[in-house]
Amino acid sequence: MRLFLALIAATVGISLSDWLFFGVIFHDEYMRTPEMWRPGPESRKIAASMLFAVFGTAAFLVLAQRTGVHAFGPAMALSVLVWLAAALPQTATNTLYLKYSAKLGVSHALGWLARLVIAAAAFVLIVG
Repeated sequence: MRLFLALIAATVGISLSDWLFFGVIFHDEYMRTPEMWRPGPESRKIAASMLFAVFGTAAFLVLAQRTGVHAFGPAMALSVLVWLAAALPQTATNTLYLKYSAKLGVSHALGWLARLVIAAAAFVLIVG
């Protein structure tokens, strides 16, 4: 039950951080390459993105539980390691190959780190 509560809390926090890092920061940079972005209703894209966030957050919470994380230090270390192993390389690769601003790459990379830190904090505060 606590794992489920941590998932809900982390998802709420992540939705706010996504709004900041993926929407607000460098918002004008998205319009510099309009051909990069798929047309269509934004609300459906946001809902799909949040669904993926829930799955990713659940996976991180299970990983934290299975590795025996119970304190902030190890939880933050786990979040940084997951970020370095998966999110940062993927974001950097996308920034190199896709035609969008390096500022967006930085913002997205920090957004992914924020997602993981929020999930780690929710885990320690609610489950740990």
